[in-house]
Amino acid sequence: MMIFYCVLEELEPDRTYKVWVMAVNYTGCSLPSERLAFRTAPSVPVIDTETCTVMWDSTTLRWSSTTMTPGPSYTLEYCRQYEVEGEGSISGITSCEQKVLLQPNENYLFYIKAVNEAGASEQSEAALISTKGTRFHLLKDSAHPALELSVDQTTVFSQLLLPLRPLPLNMSTRVCVFSRCPSILGELLLPQGRYYWETIVSGGPAYRLGVSYSTANRNSPLGENNVSWCLQCILTPSGCTYQLLHDGIQSSVFVTEIPERVGTLLDYQLGRLSFYNGQSGQLLAAFCQRFTQPCHPAVALEMPGSLEVSMVPEMPEFTNNS
Repeated sequence: MMIFYCVLEELEPDRTYKVWVMAVNYTGCSLPSERLAFRTAPSVPVIDTETCTVMWDSTTLRWSSTTMTPGPSYTLEYCRQYEVEGEGSISGITSCEQKVLLQPNENYLFYIKAVNEAGASEQSEAALISTKGTRFHLLKDSAHPALELSVDQTTVFSQLLLPLRPLPLNMSTRVCVFSRCPSILGELLLPQGRYYWETIVSGGPAYRLGVSYSTANRNSPLGENNVSWCLQCILTPSGCTYQLLHDGIQSSVFVTEIPERVGTLLDYQLGRLSFYNGQSGQLLAAFCQRFTQPCHPAVALEMPGSLEVSMVPEMPEFTNNS
């Protein structure tokens, strides 16, 4: 008995085909064989790095797939950048997202494959995910002398504001420090994707929230130079007023409900810095700005009080509607 085979090429992924064979000799052609149905392996998924959520110790990977039929699963593999051996593998994933626990301050490469009854797709292109700079810590050496920092480096206090004066010459210059409106910076946010954090402002009657480049003059208040942007809350006899502040230019903001928690969304891809009422989801104001450098979150207290800042693991739904 002789066994023959044939290779079929240029088939579409994730499709069902039927095949049959007929024998041919000099007297003619045989009847066709029974038809055999088979399915091709699924198409290669694509990891969408812009929608992935990255924290200091984890990431939520999201990917897209053109597979139309129900039932495929996915296998996610990852390793540290520049290391030969893999870090881990997760199989049997039934949705197009997966949370993975990681080590802080590391770069990882992620790959995804789709799997159906016919087999697995080819491996996707590598997606680089970095946990460097994603842990929201306020930087102690960026703090103005009038400010105190909590042990967990997430809350800043001011009991007594200092008069306008130059900063000591021996103060660290690694990051900028603002002198007149006492400020402090958060860890640098890598220039990719979106970052959302919230600040509890109920303990601060007058404050500024925003972002700054590392190149900002440390004696220049937040929002009063061309490399920092902020939302400013000003205490007046009749209540609070708000304005956007950049390069010393003020833009009034109308706020219907005084927020106790302000959300800040930095979107590098869209070039947008947005401020939200963290409780109601109302968009307070926004800058449209193509950021050309990595940004530090920045907060400032204009009167004695406190501000507590935290990175939020998942983007609130209201950030997608504005």
